[in-house]
Amino acid sequence: IGDYITVLRDVRITGQERMKNVDTQWIVRQMIGSDAKDFAKADGHVPGEEIFRAADICLPRVTGGLAVDHVSLSLRAGEILGIYGLMGAGRSELFDCIMGRHGHATGTIFIAGKKIRERDTTRRIRRGLALIPEDRQREGLVSILSVASNLTLASLSRFVRLFHIRGAKENQAVTQMVRELAIKVANPAQEVSSLSGGNQQKVVIGKALLTGPKVLLMDEPSRGIDVGAKADVFRTMRKLSRDGLGILFATSDLDEVMALSDRVAVMSNGKLTGMFDRAEATEAALVAASALGHGPVPHTESHAHD
Repeated sequence: IGDYITVLRDVRITGQERMKNVDTQWIVRQMIGSDAKDFAKADGHVPGEEIFRAADICLPRVTGGLAVDHVSLSLRAGEILGIYGLMGAGRSELFDCIMGRHGHATGTIFIAGKKIRERDTTRRIRRGLALIPEDRQREGLVSILSVASNLTLASLSRFVRLFHIRGAKENQAVTQMVRELAIKVANPAQEVSSLSGGNQQKVVIGKALLTGPKVLLMDEPSRGIDVGAKADVFRTMRKLSRDGLGILFATSDLDEVMALSDRVAVMSNGKLTGMFDRAEATEAALVAASALGHGPVPHTESHAHD
C-alpha cells in the first residue's frame, strides 16, 4: 500500500527504501543483518566418528502397512543430517520411534557404538537422545509454567541433592541458557506462554540441551517463528555441530535442508528413498526422491529463485 518502507530493529532504523526497490530478501537483511539462511551455511567443519545409528526401524500402522518402513541411517559427531520429505513422509514418526515413543516399533538404535536396549523415552534421554518436537505448544512446553521451570523440567535430577533442588545451581543453568540462546525474556520467572513463538522455540531447545544430549533430533525447528528467531536457531545448530553434537534435522523446506545439512536423507511413504552428500543434494534430486511412490514428479518451479 505504501510508497516507502522503514525497518526498525532494536529501536533503531536499519533501512529505508522506496517500495518499488524492495523485495523480501531486502527486508530480511534489514531485520537481522543478513539473509536468515546465511547463518546456516557450512563453515568447513569436518564431522567426527559415528555417534548414532538406526538400523531397520519399522512402525506398523493400526490400519495396516508401515508408517516407518525399514529405515536405516547413521550420523557422525558434529554432523547435521537433514531429513527431507513431504507431509506424511514419516519423518516425525521416525523421530518418535528413535525416542522410544512407540512401544510396538521395531529396529535397533546405537549411540557411540553401544546398542540401546532401553525402550522408554525417559531412559533414552538419559542415554543421550533429545527431541525438539514439531508441535512445541502441545509436546514441548508446559504453558502455565515459567521459562525457568520449562528449561529445567527434563533435567531436574542434575539439580537435586538429598531430595532438595539446589536453587542456585538451577538458576545458574537457566541464566546461562537464556544468554547462550538469546532468549528474549525480562525475567525467567515469567510464564513461557508470554513469549513470542521464536523465543518459546528457544526454550524448547534449551530444555533439550540441559539434558546433555549426544544426539539432537529437531523436527521442523523453524516452523512458525519469525526470520530473526530462525537465524538464531540456525546459528545455534551450527555452533552445536562445531561442538561435536550430532543433529538429525527434519524439514519440508527445501532451501533450509540444502543450506543447513552436511548430508540429506529423503523420505517418502515411510521409506528412505535417497541419501545425498552436500554436493549431490540439488533441488531436482531431492524433489524427485521425495516424490517416489506419489506418482509423477512435481515441478520445482515454485521453489526456483528469482
